[in-house]
Amino acid sequence: MMLRTNFIKAAAIGLAVACTSLFAKATDTPNQYQQDEWSPEYGSNTWMYENSAGLFETGPLDDYRAAKCLFLNRQFLEAAYAFGEIQTKYPTFRLVDQAAFYEAKSFEKLRIHKAAREIYRDAIKRYPQSDQLAKYHFQLMNINYKEGKYKEAMAIYQTIAQKFSKSNAKADADYVAGQIKFEQGLYQESIDLHASILPGNANYLYARYTMGIAYSRLYKFDEAENCFRAITEQPVSNKSERDIQNAAKVKLGHIIFSAEKPDIAAAAQMYGQVQKESPVFDEAMLGITWAFLKVHKPDEAIKYAKWIISNLPESFSVPEAYLVVGYGYFMKKDYKNAFDALIQTEKLTEQPFVSVASRDSARLAYDAMQSQLDSVQVFALDLARQLPTPRVESKRKAFRPTFDKVYKVIEDYATFMQRVIKSDRFESNRKRILDDAGFTLAPPRGCPYTPNYRKSDLPPIDDLGDLE
Repeated sequence: MMLRTNFIKAAAIGLAVACTSLFAKATDTPNQYQQDEWSPEYGSNTWMYENSAGLFETGPLDDYRAAKCLFLNRQFLEAAYAFGEIQTKYPTFRLVDQAAFYEAKSFEKLRIHKAAREIYRDAIKRYPQSDQLAKYHFQLMNINYKEGKYKEAMAIYQTIAQKFSKSNAKADADYVAGQIKFEQGLYQESIDLHASILPGNANYLYARYTMGIAYSRLYKFDEAENCFRAITEQPVSNKSERDIQNAAKVKLGHIIFSAEKPDIAAAAQMYGQVQKESPVFDEAMLGITWAFLKVHKPDEAIKYAKWIISNLPESFSVPEAYLVVGYGYFMKKDYKNAFDALIQTEKLTEQPFVSVASRDSARLAYDAMQSQLDSVQVFALDLARQLPTPRVESKRKAFRPTFDKVYKVIEDYATFMQRVIKSDRFESNRKRILDDAGFTLAPPRGCPYTPNYRKSDLPPIDDLGDLE
Protein backbone atom coordinates (compact mmCIF):
# COMPACT_ATOMS: atom_id res chain seq x y z
CA MET A 1 0.00 0.00 0.00
CA MET A 2 2.83 2.40 0.89
CA LEU A 3 4.58 1.60 -2.41
CA ARG A 4 1.37 2.31 -4.37
CA THR A 5 0.87 5.64 -2.54
CA ASN A 6 4.45 6.74 -3.25
CA PHE A 7 4.03 5.79 -6.90
CA ILE A 8 0.85 7.87 -7.18
CA LYS A 9 2.55 10.84 -5.51
CA ALA A 10 5.56 10.59 -7.82
CA ALA A 11 3.31 10.36 -10.87
CA ALA A 12 1.31 13.39 -9.73
CA ILE A 13 4.47 15.43 -9.24
CA GLY A 14 5.82 14.40 -12.64
CA LEU A 15 2.54 15.29 -14.33
CA ALA A 16 2.44 18.68 -12.60
CA VAL A 17 5.99 19.50 -13.71
CA ALA A 18 5.20 18.40 -17.29
CA CYS A 19 2.05 20.55 -17.33
CA THR A 20 4.05 23.47 -16.03
CA SER A 21 6.47 23.14 -18.94
CA LEU A 22 3.67 22.88 -21.47
CA PHE A 23 1.95 25.91 -19.96
CA ALA A 24 5.22 27.84 -20.19
CA LYS A 25 5.48 27.07 -23.91
CA ALA A 26 1.87 27.98 -24.57
CA THR A 27 2.16 31.36 -22.85
CA ASP A 28 5.51 32.41 -24.29
CA THR A 29 5.42 36.01 -25.51
CA PRO A 30 7.78 38.23 -27.54
CA ASN A 31 8.66 40.24 -24.43
CA GLN A 32 12.24 39.47 -23.45
CA TYR A 33 11.63 39.35 -19.73
CA GLN A 34 8.59 37.11 -20.08
CA GLN A 35 10.45 34.72 -22.36
CA ASP A 36 13.12 34.32 -19.70
CA GLU A 37 10.66 33.94 -16.86
CA TRP A 38 8.14 31.64 -18.51
CA SER A 39 10.48 29.30 -20.38
CA PRO A 40 10.30 25.53 -19.78
CA GLU A 41 13.61 25.41 -17.93
CA TYR A 42 11.85 26.92 -14.91
CA GLY A 43 9.46 23.98 -14.74
CA SER A 44 11.72 22.25 -12.21
CA ASN A 45 11.27 25.23 -9.91
CA THR A 46 7.66 24.34 -9.15
CA TRP A 47 7.75 22.76 -5.72
CA MET A 48 4.96 20.45 -4.58
CA TYR A 49 3.91 20.11 -0.98
CA GLU A 50 1.40 17.81 0.72
CA ASN A 51 -0.64 19.78 3.22
CA SER A 52 -2.46 18.41 6.28
CA ALA A 53 -5.49 17.49 4.16
CA GLY A 54 -3.36 15.34 1.86
CA LEU A 55 -3.70 17.83 -1.04
CA PHE A 56 -0.75 19.02 -3.09
CA GLU A 57 0.14 22.71 -3.11
CA THR A 58 2.40 24.45 -5.61
CA GLY A 59 5.35 26.64 -4.71
CA PRO A 60 7.06 29.84 -5.86
CA LEU A 61 6.92 29.58 -9.64
CA ASP A 62 3.14 29.29 -9.83
CA ASP A 63 2.83 32.10 -7.30
CA TYR A 64 5.20 34.18 -9.41
CA ARG A 65 3.17 33.48 -12.53
CA ALA A 66 -0.06 34.42 -10.77
CA ALA A 67 1.51 37.67 -9.58
CA LYS A 68 2.76 38.41 -13.08
CA CYS A 69 -0.73 37.90 -14.47
CA LEU A 70 -2.05 40.45 -11.98
CA PHE A 71 0.66 42.89 -13.10
CA LEU A 72 -0.05 42.38 -16.81
CA ASN A 73 -3.76 42.87 -16.13
CA ARG A 74 -2.94 46.18 -14.45
CA GLN A 75 -4.14 45.05 -11.03
CA PHE A 76 -1.15 46.73 -9.54
CA LEU A 77 -2.02 46.79 -5.83
CA GLU A 78 -2.87 43.09 -5.88
CA ALA A 79 0.33 42.43 -7.84
CA ALA A 80 2.39 44.32 -5.26
CA TYR A 81 0.90 42.18 -2.50
CA ALA A 82 1.57 38.98 -4.49
CA PHE A 83 5.18 39.81 -5.35
CA GLY A 84 5.82 40.88 -1.75
CA GLU A 85 4.44 37.53 -0.55
CA ILE A 86 6.89 35.66 -2.80
CA GLN A 87 9.86 37.44 -1.25
CA THR A 88 8.64 36.76 2.27
CA LYS A 89 7.63 33.14 1.70
CA TYR A 90 10.40 32.02 -0.67
CA PRO A 91 13.55 34.06 0.08
CA THR A 92 15.80 31.58 -1.82
CA PHE A 93 13.62 31.35 -4.95
CA ARG A 94 15.71 32.02 -8.05
CA LEU A 95 13.33 34.75 -9.27
CA VAL A 96 13.02 36.52 -5.93
CA ASP A 97 15.05 39.48 -7.24
CA GLN A 98 12.62 39.88 -10.14
CA ALA A 99 9.73 39.64 -7.71
CA ALA A 100 11.25 42.60 -5.87
CA PHE A 101 11.52 44.53 -9.13
CA TYR A 102 7.88 43.92 -10.05
CA GLU A 103 6.66 44.68 -6.55
CA ALA A 104 8.32 48.09 -6.74
CA LYS A 105 7.20 48.58 -10.34
CA SER A 106 3.60 47.84 -9.31
CA PHE A 107 3.73 50.62 -6.73
CA GLU A 108 5.44 52.90 -9.24
CA LYS A 109 2.61 52.31 -11.72
CA LEU A 110 0.23 53.50 -8.98
CA ARG A 111 2.42 56.61 -8.48
CA ILE A 112 3.16 55.32 -4.97
CA HIS A 113 6.75 56.47 -5.29
CA LYS A 114 7.67 56.43 -1.62
CA ALA A 115 6.99 52.69 -1.37
CA ALA A 116 8.57 51.93 -4.75
CA ARG A 117 11.71 53.85 -3.88
CA GLU A 118 12.12 51.95 -0.60
CA ILE A 119 11.76 48.57 -2.33
CA TYR A 120 14.33 49.41 -5.03
CA ARG A 121 16.82 50.63 -2.43
CA ASP A 122 16.27 47.55 -0.28
CA ALA A 123 16.69 45.28 -3.31
CA ILE A 124 20.04 46.90 -4.14
CA LYS A 125 21.27 45.87 -0.67
CA ARG A 126 19.65 42.41 -0.61
CA TYR A 127 20.58 41.27 -4.14
CA PRO A 128 24.01 42.79 -4.93
CA GLN A 129 24.81 40.03 -7.46
CA SER A 130 21.46 40.18 -9.26
CA ASP A 131 21.26 40.89 -12.97
CA GLN A 132 18.39 43.22 -11.99
CA LEU A 133 20.79 45.54 -10.17
CA ALA A 134 21.17 48.04 -13.01
CA LYS A 135 17.37 48.15 -13.39
CA TYR A 136 16.93 48.94 -9.70
CA HIS A 137 19.23 51.93 -10.09
CA PHE A 138 17.53 53.04 -13.29
CA GLN A 139 14.06 52.93 -11.75
CA LEU A 140 15.29 55.13 -8.89
CA MET A 141 16.61 57.54 -11.51
CA ASN A 142 13.31 57.44 -13.37
CA ILE A 143 11.28 58.17 -10.22
CA ASN A 144 13.44 61.21 -9.51
CA TYR A 145 12.92 62.35 -13.11
CA LYS A 146 9.14 61.99 -12.81
CA GLU A 147 9.21 64.05 -9.62
CA GLY A 148 11.31 66.79 -11.23
CA LYS A 149 14.38 65.96 -9.11
CA TYR A 150 16.80 66.33 -11.97
CA LYS A 151 19.97 66.71 -9.90
CA GLU A 152 19.29 63.49 -7.99
CA ALA A 153 18.37 61.68 -11.21
CA MET A 154 21.58 62.71 -12.96
CA ALA A 155 23.65 61.61 -9.95
CA ILE A 156 22.20 58.10 -10.35
CA TYR A 157 22.83 58.34 -14.10
CA GLN A 158 26.54 58.76 -13.39
CA THR A 159 26.46 55.58 -11.29
CA ILE A 160 24.78 53.67 -14.11
CA ALA A 161 27.23 55.03 -16.69
CA GLN A 162 30.21 54.03 -14.56
CA LYS A 163 29.08 50.66 -13.18
CA PHE A 164 26.54 49.34 -15.68
CA SER A 165 27.67 50.72 -19.04
CA LYS A 166 27.15 47.35 -20.76
CA SER A 167 23.68 46.70 -19.36
CA ASN A 168 20.35 47.18 -21.10
CA ALA A 169 19.49 49.76 -18.45
CA LYS A 170 22.22 52.09 -19.80
CA ALA A 171 20.19 52.89 -22.93
CA ASP A 172 17.11 53.58 -20.78
CA ALA A 173 19.22 55.85 -18.58
CA ASP A 174 20.57 57.66 -21.66
CA TYR A 175 17.01 58.31 -22.77
CA VAL A 176 15.89 59.75 -19.42
CA ALA A 177 19.08 61.81 -19.12
CA GLY A 178 18.41 63.15 -22.63
CA GLN A 179 14.88 64.12 -21.58
CA ILE A 180 16.27 65.95 -18.55
CA LYS A 181 18.77 67.87 -20.68
CA PHE A 182 15.96 68.80 -23.07
CA GLU A 183 13.80 70.10 -20.21
CA GLN A 184 16.79 72.15 -19.04
CA GLY A 185 17.17 73.71 -22.50
CA LEU A 186 20.48 71.95 -23.16
CA TYR A 187 19.41 70.83 -26.60
CA GLN A 188 22.72 69.68 -28.05
CA GLU A 189 23.48 67.61 -24.96
CA SER A 190 20.03 66.11 -25.23
CA ILE A 191 20.63 65.24 -28.90
CA ASP A 192 23.98 63.62 -28.08
CA LEU A 193 22.44 61.38 -25.43
CA HIS A 194 19.45 60.37 -27.58
CA ALA A 195 21.63 59.69 -30.64
CA SER A 196 23.10 56.64 -28.90
CA ILE A 197 19.67 54.95 -28.87
CA LEU A 198 19.47 52.85 -32.02
CA PRO A 199 16.66 51.13 -33.96
CA GLY A 200 15.42 48.06 -32.12
CA ASN A 201 15.54 49.79 -28.76
CA ALA A 202 12.12 50.37 -27.19
CA ASN A 203 12.92 54.08 -26.75
CA TYR A 204 14.15 54.67 -30.32
CA LEU A 205 11.02 56.41 -31.68
CA TYR A 206 10.66 58.60 -28.60
CA ALA A 207 14.35 59.51 -28.61
CA ARG A 208 14.20 60.52 -32.27
CA TYR A 209 11.12 62.63 -31.61
CA THR A 210 12.86 64.58 -28.85
CA MET A 211 15.89 64.96 -31.11
CA GLY A 212 13.63 66.39 -33.82
CA ILE A 213 12.18 68.97 -31.44
CA ALA A 214 15.65 69.82 -30.11
CA TYR A 215 17.01 70.34 -33.63
CA SER A 216 14.01 72.58 -34.37
CA ARG A 217 14.83 74.67 -31.30
CA LEU A 218 18.37 75.00 -32.66
CA TYR A 219 16.95 76.01 -36.10
CA LYS A 220 18.52 72.91 -37.69
CA PHE A 221 15.43 72.01 -39.69
CA ASP A 222 17.07 69.55 -42.09
CA GLU A 223 18.27 67.46 -39.15
CA ALA A 224 14.85 67.78 -37.50
CA GLU A 225 13.17 66.60 -40.69
CA ASN A 226 15.46 63.57 -40.84
CA CYS A 227 14.51 62.61 -37.29
CA PHE A 228 10.78 62.87 -37.91
CA ARG A 229 11.04 60.98 -41.20
CA ALA A 230 12.93 58.18 -39.48
CA ILE A 231 9.98 57.80 -37.10
CA THR A 232 7.39 57.73 -39.88
CA GLU A 233 9.33 54.99 -41.70
CA GLN A 234 9.48 52.61 -38.73
CA PRO A 235 6.88 49.87 -38.13
CA VAL A 236 4.89 50.34 -34.93
CA SER A 237 3.58 47.64 -32.61
CA ASN A 238 1.39 49.41 -30.05
CA LYS A 239 -0.73 52.51 -29.43
CA SER A 240 2.06 54.48 -27.79
CA GLU A 241 4.35 54.01 -30.79
CA ARG A 242 1.50 54.83 -33.17
CA ASP A 243 0.81 58.04 -31.23
CA ILE A 244 4.44 59.18 -31.43
CA GLN A 245 4.50 58.35 -35.14
CA ASN A 246 1.41 60.50 -35.70
CA ALA A 247 3.03 63.32 -33.73
CA ALA A 248 6.10 63.03 -35.98
CA LYS A 249 3.88 63.29 -39.07
CA VAL A 250 2.37 66.52 -37.73
CA LYS A 251 5.83 67.95 -37.03
CA LEU A 252 7.02 66.89 -40.47
CA GLY A 253 3.99 68.60 -41.97
CA HIS A 254 4.89 71.81 -40.10
CA ILE A 255 8.46 71.73 -41.42
CA ILE A 256 7.33 71.16 -45.01
CA PHE A 257 4.66 73.88 -44.69
CA SER A 258 7.08 76.42 -43.22
CA ALA A 259 10.03 75.70 -45.51
CA GLU A 260 11.61 78.41 -47.65
CA LYS A 261 9.94 76.71 -50.61
CA PRO A 262 6.86 75.16 -49.02
CA ASP A 263 5.10 72.16 -50.50
CA ILE A 264 1.58 72.74 -49.24
CA ALA A 265 0.16 69.58 -50.82
CA ALA A 266 2.84 67.41 -49.23
CA ALA A 267 2.28 69.06 -45.85
CA ALA A 268 -1.48 68.50 -46.10
CA GLN A 269 -0.84 64.88 -47.05
CA MET A 270 1.18 64.40 -43.86
CA TYR A 271 -1.59 65.96 -41.75
CA GLY A 272 -4.16 63.79 -43.51
CA GLN A 273 -2.38 60.57 -42.47
CA VAL A 274 -3.05 61.19 -38.77
CA GLN A 275 -5.81 58.96 -37.40
CA LYS A 276 -8.86 60.47 -35.75
CA GLU A 277 -8.17 58.71 -32.42
CA SER A 278 -4.67 60.20 -32.22
CA PRO A 279 -3.91 62.73 -29.44
CA VAL A 280 -2.52 65.09 -32.13
CA PHE A 281 -5.51 64.82 -34.47
CA ASP A 282 -6.56 68.36 -33.55
CA GLU A 283 -3.13 69.71 -34.56
CA ALA A 284 -3.29 67.79 -37.82
CA MET A 285 -6.73 69.24 -38.54
CA LEU A 286 -5.45 72.72 -37.71
CA GLY A 287 -2.58 72.21 -40.14
CA ILE A 288 -5.08 71.33 -42.87
CA THR A 289 -7.05 74.53 -42.20
CA TRP A 290 -3.88 76.60 -42.64
CA ALA A 291 -3.07 74.69 -45.83
CA PHE A 292 -6.47 75.63 -47.29
CA LEU A 293 -5.93 79.27 -46.34
CA LYS A 294 -2.49 79.22 -47.92
CA VAL A 295 -3.95 78.16 -51.28
CA HIS A 296 -6.82 80.67 -50.91
CA LYS A 297 -9.65 78.23 -50.21
CA PRO A 298 -11.31 79.96 -47.25
CA ASP A 299 -14.55 77.97 -47.34
CA GLU A 300 -12.70 74.69 -46.79
CA ALA A 301 -10.51 76.26 -44.13
CA ILE A 302 -13.54 77.58 -42.25
CA LYS A 303 -15.28 74.19 -42.48
CA TYR A 304 -12.38 72.29 -40.93
CA ALA A 305 -11.73 74.98 -38.29
CA LYS A 306 -15.38 74.94 -37.21
CA TRP A 307 -15.20 71.15 -36.93
CA ILE A 308 -12.36 71.53 -34.41
CA ILE A 309 -14.35 74.11 -32.45
CA SER A 310 -17.51 72.00 -32.37
CA ASN A 311 -16.04 68.55 -31.81
CA LEU A 312 -12.90 69.24 -29.74
CA PRO A 313 -13.93 72.06 -27.38
CA GLU A 314 -11.22 71.23 -24.79
CA SER A 315 -8.42 71.25 -27.34
CA PHE A 316 -5.61 73.79 -27.14
CA SER A 317 -6.12 74.22 -30.90
CA VAL A 318 -9.53 75.89 -30.50
CA PRO A 319 -8.22 79.50 -30.17
CA GLU A 320 -6.19 79.13 -33.35
CA ALA A 321 -9.16 77.52 -35.07
CA TYR A 322 -11.13 80.68 -34.34
CA LEU A 323 -8.22 82.67 -35.76
CA VAL A 324 -8.42 80.64 -38.98
CA VAL A 325 -12.19 81.23 -39.12
CA GLY A 326 -11.56 84.96 -38.76
CA TYR A 327 -8.96 84.98 -41.52
CA GLY A 328 -11.18 82.86 -43.75
CA TYR A 329 -14.13 85.24 -43.43
CA PHE A 330 -11.77 88.16 -43.92
CA MET A 331 -10.58 86.67 -47.21
CA LYS A 332 -14.27 86.34 -48.19
CA LYS A 333 -14.78 90.01 -47.19
CA ASP A 334 -17.39 88.92 -44.66
CA TYR A 335 -16.08 91.37 -42.07
CA LYS A 336 -18.82 90.92 -39.46
CA ASN A 337 -18.17 87.17 -39.10
CA ALA A 338 -14.43 87.79 -39.28
CA PHE A 339 -14.70 90.31 -36.45
CA ASP A 340 -16.79 87.96 -34.28
CA ALA A 341 -14.33 85.07 -34.73
CA LEU A 342 -11.30 87.22 -33.97
CA ILE A 343 -12.94 88.67 -30.86
CA GLN A 344 -13.53 85.09 -29.69
CA THR A 345 -9.86 84.35 -30.39
CA GLU A 346 -8.85 87.22 -28.13
CA LYS A 347 -11.17 86.08 -25.35
CA LEU A 348 -9.70 82.59 -25.39
CA THR A 349 -6.09 83.77 -25.38
CA GLU A 350 -6.17 86.73 -22.99
CA GLN A 351 -5.08 84.44 -20.13
CA PRO A 352 -3.15 81.15 -19.96
CA PHE A 353 -5.29 78.03 -20.17
CA VAL A 354 -4.36 77.15 -16.59
CA SER A 355 -4.33 80.21 -14.35
CA VAL A 356 -1.81 80.89 -11.60
CA ALA A 357 -4.63 80.87 -9.06
CA SER A 358 -5.82 77.40 -10.06
CA ARG A 359 -2.25 76.09 -9.92
CA ASP A 360 -1.73 77.48 -6.44
CA SER A 361 -5.06 76.12 -5.24
CA ALA A 362 -4.35 72.62 -6.57
CA ARG A 363 -0.84 72.57 -5.09
CA LEU A 364 -2.00 73.74 -1.67
CA ALA A 365 -4.78 71.13 -1.59
CA TYR A 366 -2.34 68.39 -2.60
CA ASP A 367 0.29 69.49 -0.09
CA ALA A 368 -2.35 69.49 2.67
CA MET A 369 -2.92 65.79 2.03
CA GLN A 370 0.76 64.88 1.95
CA SER A 371 0.88 63.35 5.43
CA GLN A 372 -2.13 61.16 4.61
CA LEU A 373 -0.58 60.16 1.28
CA ASP A 374 2.66 59.17 3.01
CA SER A 375 0.89 57.14 5.69
CA VAL A 376 -1.14 55.26 3.05
CA GLN A 377 2.04 54.43 1.13
CA VAL A 378 3.75 53.13 4.27
CA PHE A 379 0.73 51.03 5.21
CA ALA A 380 0.42 49.59 1.68
CA LEU A 381 4.08 48.62 1.72
CA ASP A 382 3.69 47.00 5.14
CA LEU A 383 0.72 44.94 3.91
CA ALA A 384 2.74 43.84 0.87
CA ARG A 385 5.44 42.40 3.13
CA GLN A 386 3.03 40.17 5.07
CA LEU A 387 1.80 36.69 4.24
CA PRO A 388 -1.89 36.61 3.28
CA THR A 389 -3.28 35.18 6.50
CA PRO A 390 -7.01 35.67 7.12
CA ARG A 391 -6.18 38.57 9.44
CA VAL A 392 -3.96 40.23 6.82
CA GLU A 393 -6.52 39.67 4.08
CA SER A 394 -9.13 41.32 6.29
CA LYS A 395 -6.83 44.33 6.81
CA ARG A 396 -6.21 44.59 3.08
CA LYS A 397 -9.94 44.53 2.34
CA ALA A 398 -10.63 47.21 4.95
CA PHE A 399 -7.73 49.30 3.62
CA ARG A 400 -8.85 49.23 -0.02
CA PRO A 401 -11.45 52.07 0.13
CA THR A 402 -8.89 54.36 1.77
CA PHE A 403 -6.29 53.44 -0.82
CA ASP A 404 -8.71 54.03 -3.71
CA LYS A 405 -9.59 57.46 -2.34
CA VAL A 406 -5.96 58.47 -2.01
CA TYR A 407 -5.09 56.99 -5.41
CA LYS A 408 -7.84 59.11 -7.02
CA VAL A 409 -6.35 62.22 -5.42
CA ILE A 410 -2.92 61.30 -6.81
CA GLU A 411 -4.31 60.57 -10.29
CA ASP A 412 -6.42 63.73 -10.40
CA TYR A 413 -3.43 65.86 -9.42
CA ALA A 414 -1.23 64.12 -12.00
CA THR A 415 -3.87 64.76 -14.69
CA PHE A 416 -4.09 68.40 -13.66
CA MET A 417 -0.31 68.77 -13.79
CA GLN A 418 -0.28 67.31 -17.31
CA ARG A 419 -2.66 70.08 -18.33
CA VAL A 420 -0.37 72.60 -16.64
CA ILE A 421 2.54 71.30 -18.72
CA LYS A 422 0.49 71.58 -21.90
CA SER A 423 -0.56 75.09 -20.94
CA ASP A 424 3.07 76.09 -20.42
CA ARG A 425 4.08 74.61 -23.76
CA PHE A 426 1.21 76.48 -25.42
CA GLU A 427 2.21 79.79 -23.89
CA SER A 428 4.32 81.09 -26.80
CA ASN A 429 1.56 80.12 -29.23
CA ARG A 430 -1.05 81.78 -27.04
CA LYS A 431 0.79 85.08 -27.20
CA ARG A 432 1.34 84.76 -30.96
CA ILE A 433 -2.35 84.01 -31.59
CA LEU A 434 -3.40 86.91 -29.37
CA ASP A 435 -1.05 89.27 -31.21
CA ASP A 436 -2.25 88.06 -34.62
CA ALA A 437 -5.91 88.53 -33.68
CA GLY A 438 -5.19 91.96 -32.24
CA PHE A 439 -3.22 92.99 -35.32
CA THR A 440 -6.09 92.06 -37.61
CA LEU A 441 -8.72 93.69 -35.41
CA ALA A 442 -6.85 96.93 -34.75
CA PRO A 443 -7.70 98.99 -37.86
CA PRO A 444 -11.49 98.52 -37.84
CA ARG A 445 -12.25 98.78 -34.11
CA GLY A 446 -14.01 102.11 -34.66
CA CYS A 447 -16.14 100.65 -37.46
CA PRO A 448 -15.74 96.87 -37.30
CA TYR A 449 -18.02 95.84 -40.11
CA THR A 450 -16.67 98.10 -42.89
CA PRO A 451 -12.89 98.04 -42.55
CA ASN A 452 -10.68 99.34 -45.30
CA TYR A 453 -8.43 96.25 -45.47
CA ARG A 454 -6.12 95.42 -48.27
CA LYS A 455 -5.16 91.85 -49.04
CA SER A 456 -1.59 92.61 -47.99
CA ASP A 457 -2.82 93.52 -44.48
CA LEU A 458 -3.42 89.85 -43.64
CA PRO A 459 -0.77 88.63 -41.19
CA PRO A 460 1.61 85.96 -42.53
CA ILE A 461 0.27 82.45 -42.12
CA ASP A 462 3.35 80.41 -43.03
CA ASP A 463 4.45 79.96 -39.41
CA LEU A 464 2.36 77.39 -37.56
CA GLY A 465 4.45 77.80 -34.47
CA ASP A 466 5.91 75.05 -32.33
CA LEU A 467 2.79 72.97 -31.65
CA GLU A 468 3.75 70.36 -29.07
